[in-house]
Amino acid sequence: MQKEKSCGAVILKKQDDSYKFLLIRQNQGHWCFPKGHVEDGETEIETAKREVLEECGIDITFRDGFRVTTSYSPKVDVIKEVVYFLADYKSGDITLQKEEVQDSIWCKAGEASALITYDNDRNILMKAIEYLKNHDESFEELV
Repeated sequence: MQKEKSCGAVILKKQDDSYKFLLIRQNQGHWCFPKGHVEDGETEIETAKREVLEECGIDITFRDGFRVTTSYSPKVDVIKEVVYFLADYKSGDITLQKEEVQDSIWCKAGEASALITYDNDRNILMKAIEYLKNHDESFEELV
């Protein structure tokens, strides 16, 4: 069994008196969070930051205490582990990496949950929301 590892981020920003999450639509058509393969010598955080910058063109800052993993089999004899961190949008304009990403959207939690293609990713969103409810006093007011 071959193992692969990717890292990514659940990214949010405060916009129009609410919090919005960034979703991307991969060229294969599914909606998810930005993520990508770990390169030699990179930490998980470095991978997540690099992948967000490459796929979306934005800079992010990570929130402490949120690290969630999921795993799935993208093809026969392959198990992929994906590590997600929670991050805030810091700066930059969305500039999509056309080789991998065809679209992006900032949306509220309910819309994000409806758009996300795979249950694994939807579960990551729910864990991020639960974390925010417990660690960010303004989150529940602005959902």
